[in-house]
Amino acid sequence: MAVKVWLITTILVGFGLTACTSESNELLIENVVIVSAERETASNAMNVLVRDGVIAEISAEPIQADRSVMRIEGHGRFLTPGLMDSHHHVAFVPGMGAIGVAPARDHEALVDAYMAQQPRSLLYYGVTQILDPAPLLAWRDFAANSPGPDLFRCGEIPNEEAGYPINQRDDADMVSLYPYRITSTRTPEMVVERIAADGAICVKIYLEDGFGAESEWPLYDAEILGRIRDAARAHELPLLAHANAIDMYQIALDADVDVLAHGLWNWQWPEGDPPVADILQRVHEQGVGYMPTHRVMAGLGEHLLPARMDAPEYADIVPSDLLDWYRAGGADWFADELAADFPPDMPREEMAAIFGYGVGRVQRATAFLEQAGHPLLLASDCPGSPTSANQPGLCTRLEIESLAQAGVSPESVFRAGTINPARQFGLEARYGTVEVGKVANLLLLEANPRLDIAAWDTIQTIILHGEPLERDDLKAR
Repeated sequence: MAVKVWLITTILVGFGLTACTSESNELLIENVVIVSAERETASNAMNVLVRDGVIAEISAEPIQADRSVMRIEGHGRFLTPGLMDSHHHVAFVPGMGAIGVAPARDHEALVDAYMAQQPRSLLYYGVTQILDPAPLLAWRDFAANSPGPDLFRCGEIPNEEAGYPINQRDDADMVSLYPYRITSTRTPEMVVERIAADGAICVKIYLEDGFGAESEWPLYDAEILGRIRDAARAHELPLLAHANAIDMYQIALDADVDVLAHGLWNWQWPEGDPPVADILQRVHEQGVGYMPTHRVMAGLGEHLLPARMDAPEYADIVPSDLLDWYRAGGADWFADELAADFPPDMPREEMAAIFGYGVGRVQRATAFLEQAGHPLLLASDCPGSPTSANQPGLCTRLEIESLAQAGVSPESVFRAGTINPARQFGLEARYGTVEVGKVANLLLLEANPRLDIAAWDTIQTIILHGEPLERDDLKAR
């Protein structure tokens, strides 16, 4: 036993953590610079005491604590809130699609490995909270894996059977995958009441009448949308709308939704110049939450690139057997499906570049709102499709990179991943800042992310409910 205690203590000291041998429910972070949205600038050296997973005290003076308390020496490091990705799908496997549906159901061992690693990959990139707008049924499996980010979820109300997203499923999947359907015996009010009772923090609807230039899928009319909105507000649940086209944005804004769950990348318009600026100005004036989700279009294009999974960062977060499956062509079925919409002799690289036009449009839309001072929400929509390119955590980091490329400042990115989602989804009393009384989901970094987004690559320690986790320990095996 003495050897075991010595080994544990030695390991902790090597990481800048020290602890006595007795158990403690406290953590003391000393001499650390706090970077948090409620502060105009980074603090001087501070001391932070965490008790029972909650920030109990913050002081510029030394905090007296028992010898049993685990300590982290924070000199030269920066303490921030953990990131929240406000659009992440726990029930979808990159390269496969929805769990329980082909082809994912044909690869049980690979899916199990992915589900075990998924929460760790998110933590690896500093994501300590996620919102899943459409968790299907696998959210319970995600929540059972520890350690992992705190999971919040919406209840999704699909359109009628001929509409999206049910029309993307086999009939046999409809009942089990979509429990919140409006039917002749279940009114919008009844469905929203059940969503609230099931513990969701938001309601999601789909304004999607077809991909690209298509517009044949049925949508709920204004009367039904209004009833959904009123019921959601009666239960104090924000209403999110899947929408990415100008005409769908118009419907969403007319319905007075609270959050747009996608950026505006579809600028299809019947004639003349598309009214992009006008519609984005309405978004700003109505104070609607905005999820840019740049990685949707980017991930589609990257999936067409033959060597996409050879990038070294994937080895850190993708289980080795799953990575081998990708590299052996296991997910090429989706690349072939994407390529079917292009001329057969067009090189895949050119196809990928065409998806880049969509990325450019959504970046321009995001830039418009950034220049207007509109608060953004960090939202990757990982994986967003069966693309293998969008992997948990890395997808969030790449979304940050794309936001910066669009002209979003490091300060706005910081707020998009911390205080903005906490305010948008009624979580501000518990998350979003480094303050007494907040959940101790924190990050220790070597640089200040409010000054440079490259700081997000310097994460050393992830603190989850007061428990410090070293980043390297979260890598895939």
